[in-house]
Amino acid sequence: MTKSRLLEEIQIEHQRLEKTLAMVDEEQMLIPGVIDEWTIKDILAHITVWEQRMVRWLGEAMSGEEAHMLPDGMTWDDLDDWNEQTYQEHLHRPVEQVLADYELSYPQALKAAKEVPEQDLIDPDRFDWREGDPLWVMVAANTFWHYKEHEESIRAWLEKLDG
Repeated sequence: MTKSRLLEEIQIEHQRLEKTLAMVDEEQMLIPGVIDEWTIKDILAHITVWEQRMVRWLGEAMSGEEAHMLPDGMTWDDLDDWNEQTYQEHLHRPVEQVLADYELSYPQALKAAKEVPEQDLIDPDRFDWREGDPLWVMVAANTFWHYKEHEESIRAWLEKLDG
């Protein structure tokens, strides 16, 4: 992975997600069942939260701090519980607020990734707290891998609606 490829993948997958979202009307944003009981609105809130976590983690890393990636007492085995907690926190937010936050978050996430020096992204030993996992993996997981995963879910759900 290179920084330019990472940034390119982020932009490609975000554009793909945006293209799929362009096929969705506001009423469809609120229909449950896209992923379990989640609506498209819920998915966009979820993506936004993870982008913002990544922005914070990158800021901590660039400040020479260890990124505090998990809430106290949680491990990555608790990821589903953490996602459920986030879902519940955003469940009753109006779609307009979720969309506004979503629209603001992507440029922030892209900017944060652009600001990280390439060597910091690529070197698996650069940050001890990453335990040999390069920083670009964290960026990918919270941007283009995440966009791709959820774009595919939304597209498949839309195809079922049409079918």
